[in-house]
Amino acid sequence: MTDVEPDDSPTELDGFSLDQAVSVVADTADNDDVRETLAIVAQDGVVRRGAVDDAVANASMVVTTAETRVELAADKLDTIQVTADSAPDLAFVSDRVHNFEARLDHIDSRADALGGAIQDVLAMKETGDLYEIAQRIKRVTNAATDVQQTADDFQLELDAFEAWLTDPDRRVEQLTNDVDALANSVTELDDAVETFDGNDDGNGNSDPEPTNRWLAATIRHRVVSLMHADLQAELAAVRSWAERDGVTSPSGIKSQLDEIQRDHTALEEQLSVVALPEWKTRFDEQLTAIDDALEEMEPPVVWPDVEAVVAEHRPDIE
Repeated sequence: MTDVEPDDSPTELDGFSLDQAVSVVADTADNDDVRETLAIVAQDGVVRRGAVDDAVANASMVVTTAETRVELAADKLDTIQVTADSAPDLAFVSDRVHNFEARLDHIDSRADALGGAIQDVLAMKETGDLYEIAQRIKRVTNAATDVQQTADDFQLELDAFEAWLTDPDRRVEQLTNDVDALANSVTELDDAVETFDGNDDGNGNSDPEPTNRWLAATIRHRVVSLMHADLQAELAAVRSWAERDGVTSPSGIKSQLDEIQRDHTALEEQLSVVALPEWKTRFDEQLTAIDDALEEMEPPVVWPDVEAVVAEHRPDIE
């Protein structure tokens, strides 16, 4: 008797209704997600290989839009580089430009990868598994949308920086607003710490709600430290620039930052006092990792990098 090798080839879904295709593919997967994915390669409720071309064309338009937005951001950065060359020789300015350049390189690399992903789909369209093709189209479309949004947000940052470079009043105004925002953050932290009127459920067990609030406040306290350092560096740069150009230097900001620092230091002590010992033990490794990563970030701070560090090391609460 001859053994028959199992057929591991993908199921040919061409001609299946969406309901039939979902039942074949889904198994234990999320039916709604499978249906949404298969709909990418369906026409009139039927999965069709002939629908791949239109799906790829739609994805390609999204990719093209993303690539165009990245090019516009690159053009804006070119303009800013020229403007920055006429600014005083301040490390704060040159470092911000270098940070922008590094971020653009990263966004550009992501955009470059989109075209390759489209080509991979085209190589599969004749004989490839339709569900996998749909998955790839969905992934590249989502990735292109994310690249577009990132490039748009990046260009807004560049616009703000260009205004900062060219208008001394704008520099003072932005610095003042940022310091006020920092003061509000510290006030909010203070309000959060004051809510700790009990750290257990009355039976000696840690209550997850104050645990969550303490952890969030502790992480926020670390980030506020970096915000304070960043604004101190910006204040020094704005003052130096004002002195060079003979314009009004910002006043009152240094004393405000000093007061914020005193309040921030007091909050660190309060957060330590209200914490149960098991909280500190439980989250010590992750909080130390956040501290170590943030200590490597020097002004001018790249805030998307800070958000990524916090997201990477933020402990899970069960």
